[in-house]
Amino acid sequence: MEHAEIHVIGGGLGGLAAAAFVARSGHSVVVHERRRRLGGRATTDERHGYRFNQGPHALYTGGDAIRILDELRISPRGSAPPTGNARMVAGGDLYLAPGGPGSLLRTRIIGARDKVELASLMARLPRLTPQTFADRTVNEWLDDLTDRVQVRALLQAIVRLATYTNDPDRLSAEVGIQQVQLALGSGVRYLDGGWERLVDELAGVVTASGGVIRRDDGTNALPDAAAVIVAVGGPVQTASVTGHPYPPGVSAEVAVLDLALTRAPAHRFVIGVDEPIYLSDHGSVDGMCPRGRASVSLAQYLTPGEAPERGRLEAFARHAGIVSGDIVDERYLHRMTTVSAIATAASGGLTGRPSVVVPDRAGVYVVGDWVGPRGHLADAVLASARAAASAAVTHLSTLRRVP
Repeated sequence: MEHAEIHVIGGGLGGLAAAAFVARSGHSVVVHERRRRLGGRATTDERHGYRFNQGPHALYTGGDAIRILDELRISPRGSAPPTGNARMVAGGDLYLAPGGPGSLLRTRIIGARDKVELASLMARLPRLTPQTFADRTVNEWLDDLTDRVQVRALLQAIVRLATYTNDPDRLSAEVGIQQVQLALGSGVRYLDGGWERLVDELAGVVTASGGVIRRDDGTNALPDAAAVIVAVGGPVQTASVTGHPYPPGVSAEVAVLDLALTRAPAHRFVIGVDEPIYLSDHGSVDGMCPRGRASVSLAQYLTPGEAPERGRLEAFARHAGIVSGDIVDERYLHRMTTVSAIATAASGGLTGRPSVVVPDRAGVYVVGDWVGPRGHLADAVLASARAAASAAVTHLSTLRRVP
């Protein structure tokens, strides 16, 4: 495999998916992963029988990722989040979340006129064409959408939750609308056993199809190969490997607090409205907790440059009814990246992101959540992985036709 036709640098979701498509096409491929462990941000850690992902993870069941995994004959098992009787926090008080007509009528988080306005907007939202809002920011879109302060705050909280991003002055409204449509449509799935099982399945497809995966195999230079796919993370890391000067972009970050609990919390899904924090029972799916126990993940969505505050996450957990006696273990991630570089309105939304083809580097392709015109989060990673693999295979065919 020293002379494999295609080399993939990076053994995260994107690198493994790209390698899987290459291997299934019948070409030789080798994956170089600098760490001992595969998965990147999709790894899952086990602590005293509890399993925690690298921050809250959810797979959008109506997005590109699920369809691409199906092409590889991978069907991630899991279930929907426990959003029944979800709660929202506003002004320090806890309210029933308006998740449907019944809860909208019962909730006291907004008044009667706001309820009418919100119901009307939510009915119209699925019919919007996200691409028409590509060059507008989330805040610009919301400003035109409604002048009712509380309705706007609720919508902004929903966009923040669906995009894992707290930068409404720069994030393209195309992304916000698209993600909310996916969340309110077919919804999301928490994966049984954590996202590492998905990583293992992708690695299994690579090796079963004849590909080779090398761990502890870091490289800062492009291998001498017919084609190379670079899946090493964000624009800065990718630029260091490819030599192409990708702009660093604007990343989205969160602070995360995972709690291992003796029992399920009174409220298993809580969203902050005027505080950019959310809590969810990510231990509700199979294989995440010891029998009879529970776990939750909290995330503080950070604005660019904002300092994380662990105390805010600990205080927010009390809204779910969690007390110190319930907690048997905890893990705090002070700052982690959710999106390497968001699609901004200034760059034209999703179509303004870099192509999988590296300019002036024949046979070199890139993969990431900041690459290509399709998707956000894991959807973008897997869509760019498939596109990069296809481009690399096509490049090989071109080389063979050249005398």
